[in-house]
Amino acid sequence: MAKVFALVASVLCLLALSGFAHAAGKKKDGKFTVEGKVYCDPCRVQFVTKISQFLEGAHVVLLCKDEETGNVTYSVNGQSGKDGSYSLKVEGDHGDEICEVKVATSPQPDTCGEAMDETAPVTLTDNGMSTDIRYANYIGFMKKDPDAECPKVLEELGIYADDPDEEAAPEEPEN
Repeated sequence: MAKVFALVASVLCLLALSGFAHAAGKKKDGKFTVEGKVYCDPCRVQFVTKISQFLEGAHVVLLCKDEETGNVTYSVNGQSGKDGSYSLKVEGDHGDEICEVKVATSPQPDTCGEAMDETAPVTLTDNGMSTDIRYANYIGFMKKDPDAECPKVLEELGIYADDPDEEAAPEEPEN
């Protein structure tokens, strides 16, 4: 009985080790996919609201820069699809670099063409994740002037232009 137990334990250990080796070997190729979405911000708040629209045909760029010099070491361009999604194929491990995705050109330059300042940082190194897909935060463009619906939308979110919780300054008593 002890021999059978030892044999089963040995087989399980070998299977576990081969699983670790397979997982580690999969990441060593230094190939990643960065996925994200591009949207139009009609309220100029730089986050998605219920009236935001995802943009097809937006050009995006992934840039990796040397941490010390700031020089670009790697770049990839892409374009968003029908639902605003993009997928960028990245070669190599960029763990010693600062990598981020940003918008480049809008498919609606006249109506929603002002690029947001925000970029979407991504980690492009084998950091123990079980997948080679990296998800970037949403990035996008803003309309020049906010839509008429925006005050209502923002009020529903609890965001007010004039905060009603703020107390008015007390008046000075007259003497």
